[in-house]
Amino acid sequence: MTAPTFDPAGSELTIETKAVGMLAKLAHDLSIAANDITVSTAAEGDDIVVTLRAPVGRLEVRGVRKGTSVDEAGLSKSDKTEIQRKIREEVLKANEVVAKLSVRAASLSLSEPGKRAIPAKGTVAVGSRSANVSTEASVEVTTEGVRASGRVRLDLPALGITPPKGPLGAFKVHETVEIVFRLAFASAPA
Repeated sequence: MTAPTFDPAGSELTIETKAVGMLAKLAHDLSIAANDITVSTAAEGDDIVVTLRAPVGRLEVRGVRKGTSVDEAGLSKSDKTEIQRKIREEVLKANEVVAKLSVRAASLSLSEPGKRAIPAKGTVAVGSRSANVSTEASVEVTTEGVRASGRVRLDLPALGITPPKGPLGAFKVHETVEIVFRLAFASAPA
């Protein structure tokens, strides 16, 4: 198989938040979609580095997380718009979020179809700050291409981000958010 190309239509990246605190039950756990992401890959020594870029201006509140589902009607349009504004202007204060994850090239044989779990480590950067992350990605290689999925836990204070709080500090966003990724790469024509 030749080097696959990123398939944005078959890919998805979301950020999951959790409310904590005295009145957390009155707040919402959110699902935030990262739209218009770009992904590139490069060989660096014995590693393959996957670089993902998410424009902050294209982060969109999908809805309220309820267990494993998302209630897209759980917030009004004006609430979603206000949350998105705060994410851009008060929380992230950057143009993009950049994640770089490295995997050992030997563990990612693109010529062997099948599923495998592959450890990955790297950084997530917001503006001039970055935080180390690690995960185990589930990778499936088929004749059509490659699919990778997983979750990355990201510590906001490590990025210099103070988790947003509700009125009078009655609740706040948990210091750790989860980035959920499902990335698709199509096989290049032979």
